[in-house]
Amino acid sequence: MQNLINKEIFSNHLDNFKLFPIGKGYRLNDFKSSISDESNEYDTFLKDVAIDYEEKNISKTHLLINIKNGDIVSYITLLTGSIKLKQTERELHSIPNFASYPSLKIAKLAVDINYKKQYKGIGSTMIELAIGFKEELNNIGVACRFLEVDADVENDKNVYKFYEKLGFVKNSIYKEGRTISMRLEDTK
Repeated sequence: MQNLINKEIFSNHLDNFKLFPIGKGYRLNDFKSSISDESNEYDTFLKDVAIDYEEKNISKTHLLINIKNGDIVSYITLLTGSIKLKQTERELHSIPNFASYPSLKIAKLAVDINYKKQYKGIGSTMIELAIGFKEELNNIGVACRFLEVDADVENDKNVYKFYEKLGFVKNSIYKEGRTISMRLEDTK
């Protein structure tokens, strides 16, 4: 997956960044999310929950590491999921009428505040990596139609715009609240 990193964004630093599965050897406590969140939900998840969820096969967290200094630049947590679609959405995607459709869900995505200031596009690169994981599932024989996310508008009221720029659309069957359910169509 490391070769999917957007070369335009990191052209001068590509060799400095690599994707690794979460583990106890990383400096998780040093990560400071750029998401202005009073509860530090994203930092707390990484430090206190992500490894436990990994060990219990609830979710998998991937760290984008600056290999020159060991900093965690960003992380993304993925899990399998399914989404429901309204009839009009099913017709839009030309898919059979099922109760739900297989997806790869982005459970958490955060960029370290220091790297967000220094580099533009890290979040987009993490989405590109998630698309790669989704495609990899399909290649090994596990059907996965959509990439989905519950955009956390409670902690960042404009985050859904970030996802929209990348091609995600709102899932109209789900009510908006603390989050906005969004999907990215099969990219093939």
